[in-house]
Amino acid sequence: MFEIQSREGLPIRGDIEAPQKARALVVIAHGFKGFKDWGFFPWLAGYLCQSGCAAVRFNMSRSGIGDRPDQFDRLDLFAGDTYSTQVRDLVDVVKYAHTRFRGLPVFILGHSRGGGIALLAAGELDGLAGLITWSSIARADRWDDATKKKWRADGVLDVVNARTKQVMPMSTAILDDYEHHREQLDILGATAALRVPLLAIHGERDESVPAEESRLIASRCSDSTLLVIGTASHTYNAIHPLVHVPHELEFAALVSAHFVTAYA
Repeated sequence: MFEIQSREGLPIRGDIEAPQKARALVVIAHGFKGFKDWGFFPWLAGYLCQSGCAAVRFNMSRSGIGDRPDQFDRLDLFAGDTYSTQVRDLVDVVKYAHTRFRGLPVFILGHSRGGGIALLAAGELDGLAGLITWSSIARADRWDDATKKKWRADGVLDVVNARTKQVMPMSTAILDDYEHHREQLDILGATAALRVPLLAIHGERDESVPAEESRLIASRCSDSTLLVIGTASHTYNAIHPLVHVPHELEFAALVSAHFVTAYA
């Protein structure tokens, strides 16, 4: 396990799994209401390790996870999370991990919002060899005008965690961040500027992010491969805790490992 400080001075905690001789470094970024120990992330890191990669998974500094690895016990931090904060966290983790594995080609694998964050962060990273998105968002502005108007009037937007049933409040910080940094948070614009190969994977049965968003992402990148898995959900049919490995999840991991091998 490792711990580094975010640029706000908050802890960023993560885990590294690596074979004796790694051929590549893969940093995994979780999405909204996600965390490094959710469902398939530990399994995925282990799978990548067995495939010859050093795999890093971590909690964003404002994920809401505190000292207990599977508990959202820092909702105060969650409330003030922003896209820009997550981009900075990912950049800093990649740079830290690269110091641990100097000379290895670097890949990022981002799930859901983490995919969008990976695309936004890519331009700030040296040594990036490729980027993988799973179920990625294609736009940062995800709320209609009525929701944003009420959000600003109330000062908070409550979201429910389907797993824990917790009500997780979000302040207007993320709205302010987007409105002040629209150009920097243009996911499709960042995708068009990407200068490394991209693998975009999505489930056709995604109940949270339409597969069309990955189709858009792939269409904007000059060197992209798109895989849409017809029977896969947002989490590739995995649940938390991961009681078994669905075929859809294993297929996504297999293709991702082959992508890393091809471009490492």
